[in-house]
Amino acid sequence: AGACMYSFTMQPDGSLFSGAPAAPVLRELEKAGAAAVGFNCVGADAMTPGLVSRLRRALKGPLLCKPNAGNPVINPQGIAEYSMAPEEFSSILLQCRENGAQLLGGCCGTDPRFLAAAHQALFR
Repeated sequence: AGACMYSFTMQPDGSLFSGAPAAPVLRELEKAGAAAVGFNCVGADAMTPGLVSRLRRALKGPLLCKPNAGNPVINPQGIAEYSMAPEEFSSILLQCRENGAQLLGGCCGTDPRFLAAAHQALFR
């Protein structure tokens, strides 16, 4: 594992898409030497800070949190559209930091506006 960071997409309840709980997998990666572990590509919503809390209790090292800009809706052209505003996203990231996430970012549906809003919220 070395100096690698590992993140997975998972369900908002902390389970992998296989149905297995993610926390034991992340713990094993930590034991193998991962520099940080966590999640990406989970739709940011009111449940995301709770997911961070559950994972934080299970882990020792840095927790990576890179959610999507909400949950997508597929438009008639087949393109995923995200309706979450950058300010709402940054508010959720702030709560995630308060709940123990140390490495924060964005995944699907985010862009420089989201990261700028997150930076403003996190470092004001």
